[in-house]
Amino acid sequence: MVALVKCNPTVQVAVGVVINECGEVLISQRPPEKSYSGLWEFPGGKLEANESVFQALQREFLEEVGIHISDAKAWLKLEYAYSDKNVILDVWHVSEFTGEPSGLEGQRVQWVSINQLNQFQFLAGNKVILEEILKTTLSG
Repeated sequence: MVALVKCNPTVQVAVGVVINECGEVLISQRPPEKSYSGLWEFPGGKLEANESVFQALQREFLEEVGIHISDAKAWLKLEYAYSDKNVILDVWHVSEFTGEPSGLEGQRVQWVSINQLNQFQFLAGNKVILEEILKTTLSG
């Protein structure tokens, strides 16, 4: 874990790990106009004022990838310090959703088998999530 930098703003982010019936994980690639463009991440986004993490997760998934989350459980809470901001990642395991994901913000989204996840270049803050997914699925 990277220590947070006191002078950088801190952003709380809801992140969803979605695994389909084929055992594939949903990932998205950051679009060119966003910071860290081209890197892959697990979908989600910033919490808005007076919004719970679950509400933010539902809103962000509808806005970004067009799926409705009906059930999810809190899984991990991580902190990561980027050069320009600190992020607190509230990671949820999405167990029920409807819709077929697509990149509504012009980003690429795809289902990837768990054993192929390490072939993608992820945001630094998402690497711990990736490690936990691999550890959890490999240990049963």
